[in-house]
Amino acid sequence: MLSEWPFAVDLAEAVEMEGAARDTRTFIGLHGRSSPAIRWPAGLVADGYVGDVLSATVLASSIEWGNPVSERMRYTLDRTLGATMLTIAFGNAIDVVSMVVGELQDVIASTATRRPIVPLGRTGQTVPMTAEDQIAVSGTLPDGAILSVHHRGATMSGPGFSLLIDGTEGTLEITSASGYPHLGPVTVRGARGRAPLSRLTLPDGHDDYPHLAGTPMHNLAHMYAAIRNDLLDGTATAPDFAHAVRRHRLLHAIIRSAADGRRVSI
Repeated sequence: MLSEWPFAVDLAEAVEMEGAARDTRTFIGLHGRSSPAIRWPAGLVADGYVGDVLSATVLASSIEWGNPVSERMRYTLDRTLGATMLTIAFGNAIDVVSMVVGELQDVIASTATRRPIVPLGRTGQTVPMTAEDQIAVSGTLPDGAILSVHHRGATMSGPGFSLLIDGTEGTLEITSASGYPHLGPVTVRGARGRAPLSRLTLPDGHDDYPHLAGTPMHNLAHMYAAIRNDLLDGTATAPDFAHAVRRHRLLHAIIRSAADGRRVSI
């Protein structure tokens, strides 16, 4: 059973759905985890390329959630429907970040809806937006390093996605022109010691579908191949509904922290 992401409207629904499917092989469409260009720097971090991670900083943006919206996509403006910048854009991006530097153990968050009214296409009409268009999160990673994330809606300029990892021995930077690194392509730069950042090239053997590189199908092809292999070999490499609940648990903690103004453990 395969579900697209976002998995559910909220954490409670995610837990219920995961429990209902517990006797079935499940998969969740967080396909950034299948990206060769993300798996590779995750391996570099795990192998000590930057030494001990000191901090990780993310700046991301989405052209949606503030710019004119079509009638077809109007539902994404309603926070209660669960298909917002927090769940879609931020959710996919933070899943990629978590794969590289580890899962947040706690969060303190601030969110805002800075554009409560947005244009409805070119109709001259406006519609309300309750979804957050500014999300700022800080928290602790498993080894004590600090992760800081700022995701912005309807930005005019700046990077679509940037993850900068500082360590005791070096630095890694992962960037994407769009705010959706799970769709790719991404650029990886690195440096050891005090050397300047330089572009790193994906080594041979990491990409099973190089002819699809640069297209939205690239990471999807790797995800579907991982699902196929899991079903044939009995492995568990592709993310499942339990992983979807883990991701919803993080989003729920962010919502609670922003509402209560306090740090929330995950």
